[in-house]
Amino acid sequence: MSRTTATAARLLARLVEAEDALTAARREEARAAGVAERAAARVLQARTARTEARRALRTAERTGKGIAAATRRLATREARLLELVETARTRKAEATAARRARRTAERRVERISTRAALAATRSVEKITARLGEAALTSAPETDPVLPAEEIPAVEIVEAHAARYVELDRQAKALAKLADAEKSWLRQLPAGTYGRGVVITRTPGGSVLDGAAVALDYTARGAVPPRKARRDVFKCDAKALLAALAEEEAADASALALIA
Repeated sequence: MSRTTATAARLLARLVEAEDALTAARREEARAAGVAERAAARVLQARTARTEARRALRTAERTGKGIAAATRRLATREARLLELVETARTRKAEATAARRARRTAERRVERISTRAALAATRSVEKITARLGEAALTSAPETDPVLPAEEIPAVEIVEAHAARYVELDRQAKALAKLADAEKSWLRQLPAGTYGRGVVITRTPGGSVLDGAAVALDYTARGAVPPRKARRDVFKCDAKALLAALAEEEAADASALALIA
C-alpha cells in the first residue's frame, strides 16, 4: 500500500469515528434539550402553584381561618419552586454543553471530510495514472530526423546552434519583460487611456478537469484515455559559445600585437 493510499484509508477510518461521535452528540443534544424543556415547564407549574398559595394565604388572613395551613402550604411550594429552579438551571447548562459538543463534532467531521476527500482524490489520481500508463492508446510523437548521410557539416551545425542559443536567450529575456509589463497593466481597470490604449477584460473560458474525468472513468470501471507526450528537445551549446569567445579573444590579441 502506498503512502497516499494509506493516508486516505487512515483519514476515512477517522471520518467514520467522527461521524459516529457526531451522531451520538446529536442524540445527546436532543435528549438534554428535552430534559431542559420539561424542567422549565415544571418551574412554570410550580410558580403558578405558589401564586395560588399566596392568594389562599391572603384569603385566610382576611377571614381569620386556616392561616397556619395556608402558611405551611406556601412555604412548601416556595421550597419546591427553588428546588425546581435550581434543577432547571442545571438542565439548561447540560443542554448548552451538549449543543456545544455537537457543534464541535460537526466541525471535526467537516475538517476530516475535507482532508479525506483530498487524500482520496490524490490516491485515485495515482491509481488512474498507473492504469493509463499501463495501457497507452497512442504512440508518442517523434521528431523527424535526418538520416546519417544527410547530416550537414559540423560548421553548419555549430552556426545554427549558436544562433538558436542566442535567439532563445533573447526570447526568454523579452518574454520576462513582457510578463512584467502585462502584470503592471493588469492593475488598471477596463477603459481607454490616452490616444489609443484600450484595456478590456473578457470572461475566461473553461478547461477540461482531468481529475474529474479520471474519477468518472474509474467509477465506471473504465481506463481513462491517455496520450503520450512529445519528447522534450534541448540544445546545449554552452561549450561552443565558450570556444567562440576564446577564439574572438585570441583574434583580438593577435590584431593588437600586429597593430
